[in-house]
Amino acid sequence: MNKEYVLKTGQEISGRIIEWRRNFHRIPEIGIELKETEVALRNFLDLLGIEIQESYKGIGVLGLIRGGKGAGPTVGIRADMDGLEIEEAPGREYGSSHPGKMHACGHDAHMAIVLGAAEILARNKGLWKGTVKLIFQPGEESMNGALHMLEAGALKNPAVDYLLGLHVGNIWEEVGLGQIGVRKKPMMASADTFEFTIEATGGHGAAPHKSPDPVLAACQAVTLLYTLVGREIDPADSAVITVGEINGGQAVNIIPTLIKARGTVRSLNENVRSLLEKRMAEIIQHTALAYRCTQKFAYIRQTEVVESDPTVVDLVAESARDLFGPSGICHIERPTMGGEDIAFFLRQTRGCYFALGAHNPGKGFHSLHHSPRFDIDESVLWKGSAVLSIAAFRLLEKGLLPVP
Repeated sequence: MNKEYVLKTGQEISGRIIEWRRNFHRIPEIGIELKETEVALRNFLDLLGIEIQESYKGIGVLGLIRGGKGAGPTVGIRADMDGLEIEEAPGREYGSSHPGKMHACGHDAHMAIVLGAAEILARNKGLWKGTVKLIFQPGEESMNGALHMLEAGALKNPAVDYLLGLHVGNIWEEVGLGQIGVRKKPMMASADTFEFTIEATGGHGAAPHKSPDPVLAACQAVTLLYTLVGREIDPADSAVITVGEINGGQAVNIIPTLIKARGTVRSLNENVRSLLEKRMAEIIQHTALAYRCTQKFAYIRQTEVVESDPTVVDLVAESARDLFGPSGICHIERPTMGGEDIAFFLRQTRGCYFALGAHNPGKGFHSLHHSPRFDIDESVLWKGSAVLSIAAFRLLEKGLLPVP
């Protein structure tokens, strides 16, 4: 399976990849159970003649393509499936048919791109040994789908030796339209959540001296939390603390009994992550005490830092360069503080998570991810399929990376 064939076939099936993407775009679903999406996926896999791993009893869908040259490594190709609770802006011919739900992060494109790679590989399965496992994962936005799949054995029977995955759009702005973006260092941050409550006895707003004020304590706590990154984290490291939700109170003249707050923490370094967890708990505890209130604090670790195997990154970069020339590859300099639970898969096997630039301001495709107007330039989706297929082929057939 040479690069000329992959380029030719990728362009030939570009229209089908776009149609798959639009089909998925019309039926966004949220969370872990994506019944309509799974039915559509199974139908497309069946049309391509691809076996579905029915022995797998977990969430999501697994497809298997067995090479015709016998036993060999197994390469997993992963796509996330879920949408977001966003009301899509009107005017799109293939817009969401599910009110209040939208594919606003490109997961519809990821599924279509992986199907395109599957078609290229399935057409040529007589040329390679081993197995390609297609991993369609729900629950990425809730950051728990990958763990559920791992617990159910998605990387087993056959065991996955290498993993490939990608993300479309403009998360990494330096990745141009149609370029493949790679990075050997951490690419995306760990993504955690936290929540705290501050309680007091409550009282009359006209007599603040008679009751501790949880509003004051919570405001002070938030201010102190925001000082952590600037004053306690090495400036050479990256971290984010954002309080995104505060609730409490019921009337203008009442000092409430309870304030609740929730937020997110991002970091690219496990030591930084642990320090923030410890210091945030201390700040909430001592601030509440200073204002004569009580408190509860919880720090919930969700997904890990996304970091690829350097050797697999080199292989993907070489594959993209062979297909599209030197201008087709971008070495990403700046990571994003966004999170992605493919990190859990990458902790279990050697792999590469890369970017496909699909934003095109000249055609109006410039809205941010998670926006009601988010869209992508579909004309480049086939390039993602081409890179996934030839990188998987090289991992399987040429033995560039011996299985440890």
